[in-house]
Amino acid sequence: MGISFPAELLELFVSIPMRKALRSTCRALRSIATPFVFENLLIDTRNKKRPFKFLKYLSSEKGFAKYALHLHLVSLTFQGKSMLGLRKEKDCEKLLVAAIPFMTSLKSISCSASNKRIVTNASLCLSYSGTGSLEYASTLVGLSTHLTTLNIHYSKHPDDRPNPFTPMVYVVFHRFRSTSLTSLSLSRNISLGLLEVYFLVPILRRLQSLSLNLDSVPPEFWMELRRQGVFIKDKFALTTWEADDAVFDYLCSYIGLQNLFLPINDGEDDLRAKGVVRKYRTTLRSVDIAKPNSLVSFHIW
Repeated sequence: MGISFPAELLELFVSIPMRKALRSTCRALRSIATPFVFENLLIDTRNKKRPFKFLKYLSSEKGFAKYALHLHLVSLTFQGKSMLGLRKEKDCEKLLVAAIPFMTSLKSISCSASNKRIVTNASLCLSYSGTGSLEYASTLVGLSTHLTTLNIHYSKHPDDRPNPFTPMVYVVFHRFRSTSLTSLSLSRNISLGLLEVYFLVPILRRLQSLSLNLDSVPPEFWMELRRQGVFIKDKFALTTWEADDAVFDYLCSYIGLQNLFLPINDGEDDLRAKGVVRKYRTTLRSVDIAKPNSLVSFHIW
């Protein structure tokens, strides 16, 4: 486990020549726990010897959980598959869950079940890997009433192979209470079914950034977004499958989009994609139109 400090504070730390002074400074900061210091948390039980002491302090009423805005949960796993290791993982999960009610200021969460994503997505807010399930992640999502960003990359296998059991989006969102969500990213082994569309869209009424890397999305999802006036203005990104008619109809129903990533098929989709780009030519800052069977993408920066 570690604590991420603001750059301004780190500059003061590195200017102290003696390690003893640095250690005493860190202990003092832990005791006062100001919002300026503990804005970001990094928890990784694999790399430290005493995770329980940290988690117990975090979950106490006097701990600094209430100041956390962005939570980075790297892993709750322990080395080996012994019964002792599994028991420690369960104990760590219980301690972290106990700390969640005190995280009243939490604004962003990212959830990942693949260690590979941790390096490439180091800036994300919460990365979840190892044991556990999306049901556990839903506890974090449900209690984070000020949540603005949610990024979920879910694949239970360490080598990033899809899990044969695909959980539904409902598993993550059925406890959702935040009214401030503006950025959503869902990727890999998660499914969005037709019945979930009418449950999910009202949650997204303030959404400005959407990134989907799923096997498929029902056309009714885009129709319902349009019907309820949910228009993505910041970033619209699709991967894995090619855009269908419902996607193009949605993109042509409003103005103001700034960033677009869209995979398309050859033929008619070329003309429709160019039509979308022309529609947003005054607002677009970046465009990436990709064809699945082509090594060439169309970029505008």
